[in-house]
Amino acid sequence: MRVATTTIFQLGTTNMSRHTADQAKLQSQLSTGRRILTPADDPIASARLLDIAQSQSLNEQYNVNSKTADSSLSMTEELLQQVTTVIQNVQTLAVNAGNGSQTAADKRILASELRGHYQQLLELANSTDGGGLYLFSGFAGDTKPFTEASFGNVTYNGDDGQRQVQVSTSRNIPVSESGNDVFMRIKNGNGTFVTAAAATNVGTGVVSPGEVLDPVAWSNAPAPRDFQVQFYWANNPAKPTEPLMTYDLIDNTTGNSLITGNATAGNTTGPRAWTPGSDIQFKQLPTDPVPQPAAWDYGIKMSVKGTPVAVDPTTKLPVGLPGVADSFSVKPSTDVDVFTTLGNMINALESFASDGSGAGQAAFMNKLNTGMLSLANSLQNVLTTQANIGSRMNETESIRSTNSDINLQYAKTSNDLGGIDWAKTISDFAENQMVLDAARKSFSQVQGLSLFKYI
Repeated sequence: MRVATTTIFQLGTTNMSRHTADQAKLQSQLSTGRRILTPADDPIASARLLDIAQSQSLNEQYNVNSKTADSSLSMTEELLQQVTTVIQNVQTLAVNAGNGSQTAADKRILASELRGHYQQLLELANSTDGGGLYLFSGFAGDTKPFTEASFGNVTYNGDDGQRQVQVSTSRNIPVSESGNDVFMRIKNGNGTFVTAAAATNVGTGVVSPGEVLDPVAWSNAPAPRDFQVQFYWANNPAKPTEPLMTYDLIDNTTGNSLITGNATAGNTTGPRAWTPGSDIQFKQLPTDPVPQPAAWDYGIKMSVKGTPVAVDPTTKLPVGLPGVADSFSVKPSTDVDVFTTLGNMINALESFASDGSGAGQAAFMNKLNTGMLSLANSLQNVLTTQANIGSRMNETESIRSTNSDINLQYAKTSNDLGGIDWAKTISDFAENQMVLDAARKSFSQVQGLSLFKYI
């Protein structure tokens, strides 16, 4: 069979080109470690690899997000720790302020220290993160959360939201706090109800914060649950300097006695005898007057220590306006912000004046005790927020660990789909190199063939 010279050359160059291309592909596979260099190599696997690459990229972004969230949460936690320290320092000063041996001048010095803590607390509440966003303004990161209209009168300008960062396909981590929740919405009193002395009190009675014995009974008490413990003074012929003390529990909405059910206007004595420091229970007692109204129990109790009405041993009359009796209010707890609490304590310290009867000290102690109770609630609120932040930080760490495991799985799947079989690819490379060398050598020999060699 006759073969044209051009055909010989075409076949030779075609074979060498094919083997050269194969060798180049094998070399690229060895250098990259990838079996699929173009989608044409394996369309189905290429599509799957593209999905994996996108998922892996998203997962890596989640890791970046979780670190960003950790940074913000860590900064907030550190600031709240500083807030905790400030409140604890204020509590220490408040305890010192309750020392009965302190003069009005001493209390004004303490008030000056408390003003410094007040300003520090306001500055901490207006803290920003590294990016200039306020940490305690909710969603409104660009809005300064707290502004002071006057001393102790602070307004919250943010909202109730929380900025969030997505750290996984199904989890967004809050990275900011609402200033309302941290500094403003703090229950006064014992968290359920608040006791307070009337401004007109002339005795030395100091009221306790009270205790909830039955939360359901308290919640079922008739709204608005605005009550009053009214004390009455009466002469004691046997001991003129120790007046007979009685009290009544009055519903301020109706003006009627909770104990007797009768109107209390004009009363000069109460249905229950009072002993300093004894429990004042808001329920029907066996010793209450007969006939009694329907059985009732509001599930709370309180006490008053001291003498609600001081008696002049000479005149045998109450010190102050004759006939004016001491009273103490009992109302449901309401929200009070920490700035108002601190402002009220400072005002009480600065306005303190001893009147020599003990009534001034009692009035001051009632205000101080109210403030200290609200401070304790504020501190608990901050500690609860810190605990929540710590929980979120633990969650981001756990999610980051999970994301790392997922990344490893993505890498394994990607390698299974697109990675090379090193032994086979090296063998193919060597075999193809041998074939290519043979093709080049044979082509070289064929290229040298000529009839002129045989003439």
